Amino acid sequence: MRIEGLDYKQAPRSVRLLYDKCKRMLGHVTGPYKVLAHRPAILQAAAHMGRAMSASYAVDGKLKTLASIRAAQMIGCPF
Repeated sequence: MRIEGLDYKQAPRSVRLLYDKCKRMLGHVTGPYKVLAHRPAILQAAAHMGRAMSASYAVDGKLKTLASIRAAQMIGCPF
């Protein structure tokens, strides 16, 4: 059984702002964001964690991008 994600019209207003940011960055809203939209507080926390990891200088930005792309490939992520 899979959880259906919320589309833009179904999502609460607080989530729509994150949808807009995701769409600007990636061209579409990702599946995990749509599923987490059922629990806006958890989605907000995940977004904050992602921003914090992106802002960290412990690892070079290019290496972080390469690692995230490779991880997505390994799990069969379509983006």
